[in-house]
Amino acid sequence: MCDIADKTVLLEADRAFSKMSAEKGLYEAFDFYMDDNATMYREGQHPFSGREKIRPILSKNPNATLTWEPTKAEIAASGDLGYTLGRWEYTVKDSTGKEDSSFGYYVSVWKKQTDGSWKFVFDSGISGPTE
Repeated sequence: MCDIADKTVLLEADRAFSKMSAEKGLYEAFDFYMDDNATMYREGQHPFSGREKIRPILSKNPNATLTWEPTKAEIAASGDLGYTLGRWEYTVKDSTGKEDSSFGYYVSVWKKQTDGSWKFVFDSGISGPTE
């Protein structure tokens, strides 16, 4: 049976993922937290499945920052699969340093690895209002 402590561990993993994205870039963070067989859905695009298909889309804009905050986590009774929900912010700087931000909501499905760590197996986000 899953308990509150398990949910806290998953929320902490998701927050560490966001922190790494802010500090080291989204490519490095997603590559670290991604299961080899992960799938990503992005607005207006076909799904991307597998590490080798996902990596190229992560490196398209090195001047971009993606951060997020999970608001909820649930873990299956088996303890090896869970999800997080939350809100994201994507900021891009142009050549003059001007920032343009967009906002939205996400869901990530996580799988517990054999070493006890959590990696996402599915990630999707949608645009949403700023408030």
